[in-house]
Amino acid sequence: MNWQTQSVSMLDCVRSTDPRTITLGAWVRATKQSNLDTPKRERPALMPHGMFVGGRCARHCVHESGLIQFDIDLKDNPHLNRAQVKRRCAELPEVYFCANSASGGMWGLAKRAKDVQDQIYWLQHALGVKLDDQNSKSLAALRFASYDPNPYEHI
Repeated sequence: MNWQTQSVSMLDCVRSTDPRTITLGAWVRATKQSNLDTPKRERPALMPHGMFVGGRCARHCVHESGLIQFDIDLKDNPHLNRAQVKRRCAELPEVYFCANSASGGMWGLAKRAKDVQDQIYWLQHALGVKLDDQNSKSLAALRFASYDPNPYEHI
């Protein structure tokens, strides 16, 4: 699977109701170049779990991406070591991407396992962090645009 060519949906901002298509590779390129200073909820938002048509609820998902996003919040990981998390991601062939998030933590993409809850526990252990499992479980979860000129990418 070439995760970078995977088409998913995005929104122009949190108020948008009409998703449009983007590849994950295009999103990652923008992540490396766009140092946004707008409030988080005004930024474009990725829907990495699939393609959505006619709305942004789970029922509008017409094709799942086969990926799971994982969210590492600072409130749950106050001593977050970003470099260490990225190094650990590089040791896991299931993890395709990891970068800084819009709210100061981190986020990433991994190949989706059959049992998402087990996968969340496994990723927490492997990365040495506590994950926000609601974003990982929700098919329609948003990922706001953020800036990281040096994300981890599995090529």
